[in-house]
Amino acid sequence: MKLKYLRLFNFRNYKSLDFIPGENVNVLYGLNASGKTNLIESIYMSIRANSFRNPKDKDLINVDENSSSIITRYNIDDYKDDFRVEISNFENKKLFINDEKVNTKEYRKSRFVVLFNPDDLNMIKYSPKDRRKFLDDLLSNIDLNYDFYMYRYRRLLFERNRLLKMNMDKNLLDVYDREIVKNGTKIIIMRLKTIKRLNEIAREHYKLISGDDLNITYLSTVPVLVDERELMENYFKLMKDSLNKDMEKKYTTIGPHRDDLDFKINKFSSKSYGSQGEQRSIVLSLKLAEADLIRDLYKIKPLLLLDDVFSEIDSNRSRYLLHSLKDLQTFITTTETDNFLKSVDANFYRISEGKVMY
Repeated sequence: MKLKYLRLFNFRNYKSLDFIPGENVNVLYGLNASGKTNLIESIYMSIRANSFRNPKDKDLINVDENSSSIITRYNIDDYKDDFRVEISNFENKKLFINDEKVNTKEYRKSRFVVLFNPDDLNMIKYSPKDRRKFLDDLLSNIDLNYDFYMYRYRRLLFERNRLLKMNMDKNLLDVYDREIVKNGTKIIIMRLKTIKRLNEIAREHYKLISGDDLNITYLSTVPVLVDERELMENYFKLMKDSLNKDMEKKYTTIGPHRDDLDFKINKFSSKSYGSQGEQRSIVLSLKLAEADLIRDLYKIKPLLLLDDVFSEIDSNRSRYLLHSLKDLQTFITTTETDNFLKSVDANFYRISEGKVMY
């Protein structure tokens, strides 16, 4: 999968841009606030139909304008397709493939992107929320059904928590509990299957980076069982057993929204005992494993977006990352074209005030 062409109108600080990237590594360099991350964001959005910065769509429109568009052409196998995202201050976002309007699921099908930015490097030591976000983004990237279950789960969870705050009758909560358990069970099983395969691949990368052993464990508030029906029954029973505590706390205390990941190096938890270098090696291994996982599952090479990560990792890890790019089309942002980047066979573009200099 290759991005062949990108055109922007009124996106962030880009009034108008036509960009033809190279087939392999593309280095976008320039001063801070020049538009490097905005360009990466537009590429991400051209695939995922949303921004990794999580703003409202309307916030992506240039401040002087009322509408914006991202137009791209992608090669997927032997096919070339045109994709378009349209954003307006006056109506909902529109998505098109070859000028035909489509929904989000259809728009995102068969295209994949892996993003690596400095915030990811702190995932191990920060809160469970950050690790759940990594897991949710990963699952959303590789399985569109995950978004469906998460959307329903979050909506039901919101309603249940609202009822808990109102001290509603327990019989009414039972209706929500059954639906929450049904969707929550699907989410847990999808997470477990993905983590198992991700762990196998990430362990190989980590071994090559550091020589140590990495193991990823899913920490569930619900006892993990192989059989889906049995898991659902146990989950529902646990919801009933936790009801008094939930009513006291005014929120739901168990389920996928409370789960966590633990990354162990040589059997010791990295969150508690790992050095900064070890933690960053874990994240690097996870991102490379994500790209490998997509390639294994779909026989498609994802785009790789590296947003200002080389300023945060040392030279050894930087060299391993660059060596691992293989034949992925990659976009790297940096303030300086360091010597190790100059040694890479890459196309270099200077970004300045919303313009790309060839």
